[in-house]
Amino acid sequence: MWVDYNWYKTEYLLGRQPTLPELGYEFWEKKARQAINPKSIVLEFIPDYLKECTCELAEHLFYRAVNNLDSITSFSNDGYSETRQNKDRTRDIISYHLSDTELHNCFVFVGVE
Repeated sequence: MWVDYNWYKTEYLLGRQPTLPELGYEFWEKKARQAINPKSIVLEFIPDYLKECTCELAEHLFYRAVNNLDSITSFSNDGYSETRQNKDRTRDIISYHLSDTELHNCFVFVGVE
């Protein structure tokens, strides 16, 4: 685990209400960690910017799951049809937090569009 629930609440949220429930937090933290570090590079020290990336991404993944945003939305009306796919911000979140760091080139974005 890179970020425990206490760090998430105190250091990342800074007093705001948690998006992630304490029960189940480890699952979402792990999903975020796997998206950031798909090759399981072992890190001896987790810098704060990587912890913040993990927290933001865990919240994003949780939000997408709770709101069923991984699905494609289609509708039609009188011969007009439209299909929309919800944009996944996973790559954007990771790039935002890691773009100017020494870890940016360490992580390969596998399976993230």
